[in-house]
Amino acid sequence: MSTKIVQLKARADEPDIGLVKGEPFYVITSADAVVGLDKFIAKQVVTYLPATETDDGLMTAADKKKLNKIKTEPLEGLKFKSPDGSVFVLSVDNDGKPVFTKEESDVR
Repeated sequence: MSTKIVQLKARADEPDIGLVKGEPFYVITSADAVVGLDKFIAKQVVTYLPATETDDGLMTAADKKKLNKIKTEPLEGLKFKSPDGSVFVLSVDNDGKPVFTKEESDVR
């Protein structure tokens, strides 16, 4: 199927729309003026369901699982790893002072 473009020529001077006699112009219309175009476009639109931790959607299930792990509430502590591999937890006491606590290793 080919698309036909219709070019028209002004029959007379039309100063209200900026045309002079014999000047070529194209008809401008909108998508809702074309019968059936809305149904054709609807078939072309890709829609996504919300992602879950087990089913892909707008994002992958793996990414959704990672996103769900992000905590948004105030944290009780942050873990840091020192150059020798030791893990420390940074927290605050009731006066707001920082407290570092070394995490015990399960490896023996």
